[in-house]
Amino acid sequence: MDKHLIKACAGVALAALAGQFLLGCGSAGSSRSSAPARSAGVSTSVPFPVAVGDTWTYTVEIAGQPVPAGLVEKITDTTAVPGGLRVSMAITSSVFGIPQTTHEDYLVGTDGSISFPPGPIASLMSPVNADKVIVPPLSVLNSGRSVTWDDKIPPGDVRVTVRGGGTASVTVPAGTYRVTVVNMTASATISGVDKPFVVVRRLWFAPHVGEVGEEFFNASSGSGSGVTVKLQSFTAG
Repeated sequence: MDKHLIKACAGVALAALAGQFLLGCGSAGSSRSSAPARSAGVSTSVPFPVAVGDTWTYTVEIAGQPVPAGLVEKITDTTAVPGGLRVSMAITSSVFGIPQTTHEDYLVGTDGSISFPPGPIASLMSPVNADKVIVPPLSVLNSGRSVTWDDKIPPGDVRVTVRGGGTASVTVPAGTYRVTVVNMTASATISGVDKPFVVVRRLWFAPHVGEVGEEFFNASSGSGSGVTVKLQSFTAG
């Protein structure tokens, strides 16, 4: 694997499942509560596991071929807040066995939505990303309505659109799941560049398991190949 592919693996592993695009729309933070709670404040109907200790392990493919990269995500803390739970997650990506860990915070709503949390977070990105939606409620996904928000990433502007993509059967190393599809499109307008740069991210969520996989591809290039992240195992906390 050449150095450009290695760099791609590292970037994808950090971006995958964390609710951020390769373009940098994220809210990395390190806030923690003093008393972790187990799923307090979230309805049992919410199909996203949100217990401390819940752990997801993923494999990575590029253009359909496995690469020596992996991703492990573990919920380290939850805090009951108005509207749901603030969930803290440790994300460890590895390329050629070299691990790197970051931390991300999310708001998991009582309606099943996932967004970037409001309030103070030790992150420069948090003021611009607070309340922006990663996964809308299931009612919005099923309705066909889209959720759109804008961001600024020097030297340009990014518009993110989130829309439900129906249901599908997806097979990953962990098994075969009936999933809800969430489509995210980020269109970046860059100063000095005639055409926008468009990245598409497709996520697959299974009830009571969470995200079982996702894929990224550059829609600007016209190529259908991209990066795919697949669930290898899920362990409840």
